[in-house]
Amino acid sequence: LSDGRLEVGLGTGGTAESFEAFGVTGSERGAVFARNFAVLRDAWAGRELAGGVRLYPAAPQLLERVWQATFSVEGGARAGANRDGLMLSRTQPRPEGRPRATLSEIQNPIIEAYLAALPAGRAPRILASRTLLVSDQRAQALEWAEAGLRRSAQRHAALASTSSTQWATRVDPQAPLQQLIEAYDVHVGTPEEVIASLRADTALAQASDIVFQVHSIDPPHQAILRSIELTAAVVAPALGWRRSEAPAGASQPPVRTELLQAA
Repeated sequence: LSDGRLEVGLGTGGTAESFEAFGVTGSERGAVFARNFAVLRDAWAGRELAGGVRLYPAAPQLLERVWQATFSVEGGARAGANRDGLMLSRTQPRPEGRPRATLSEIQNPIIEAYLAALPAGRAPRILASRTLLVSDQRAQALEWAEAGLRRSAQRHAALASTSSTQWATRVDPQAPLQQLIEAYDVHVGTPEEVIASLRADTALAQASDIVFQVHSIDPPHQAILRSIELTAAVVAPALGWRRSEAPAGASQPPVRTELLQAA
């Protein structure tokens, strides 16, 4: 149906309530994921499943297009050992005792574990997602960022008293804006400022693919459209992105594009 365009991303999930609703504790999520992932791979490969059934038609090509999302070094090693791609989050909780650790400091060890476990000859696939808001005016971008990030901090503070989720309080909702930006791993400002901020993110230097989002900030719709425009026209090319060439005779540029490794 997708003519070879489908890529499949999977992860254990990090919200305890998602598991508790099915009678599974959050601590079991790794084992649950591994067990069900093995069934999925067997189904795609056309191997016999419980009850003697098989998936028809089989989809062995999908085994080459799996990405695993993870917050942990163990998850990075698992993705590498399975020859899968590695998906890194745009933000994630800080390790205990390291509240001011940067996202790169957390994710570089995950990348190293992935590369170490990847079989020889298998090209690494590392997707890094990042939050960014690019604007023509820095003051306006910061105003939107402050409103959105304080909402996120307040929501997480409220969760801290009612939930065991790992996304509980990350930063004081009344903290200075710069501290909120650091806590939520946001790249915000003019194109030049965002480019400099992304270039300082050392995990991106090892990424084969980069995905940009505006989550946590949630600016007005027109600001999102302008951010996408500036990202495509200024920010992405500065990081090595090149538009795919249109096929001969095509009247419109292709939809599919690629973002190359950060320079």
